[in-house]
Amino acid sequence: MTDPVRERVLTAFQALLETVMVEASPRAITVYRGRRKAVPDEKLPALVMRGAPVSSDQESAAVVRNTERITVTAYTSDATDAGLDRALVALWTALQRAIEADPTLGGLVVDTNLADADQDAADEEGIGGRGDVFAVYSVEYWTKPGDPYALAP
Repeated sequence: MTDPVRERVLTAFQALLETVMVEASPRAITVYRGRRKAVPDEKLPALVMRGAPVSSDQESAAVVRNTERITVTAYTSDATDAGLDRALVALWTALQRAIEADPTLGGLVVDTNLADADQDAADEEGIGGRGDVFAVYSVEYWTKPGDPYALAP
């Protein structure tokens, strides 16, 4: 049997994240799905994606409207505070560019919208360090009533 639509949505979103590229960064961005351990410094920059179903409402006899909450935490580091801030801005920009390039995930979903975002840097002694950008996306997709394996029109 094929994967449920929800799994296809999460896989497509992860594939979109794998296109994130930060200009002027010599390192590739590693994408993790569902990672619960801290990302080691030597793997930065990195994106950690987590999905969670939010709602599933039958809109009509033909359509169930599903909303998935996908969070992405983008981690990076730098040797200076100013460099860290610039690196976080570049990472955020690259993330937004990738998501906005295909908000329907190749026609699989109705739309992908940014629901919330935040930026944080660890306040420690010294300068530079590690920081992250956190984004929450609301992804809407439709399935047929009683069949989470079939997309609805």
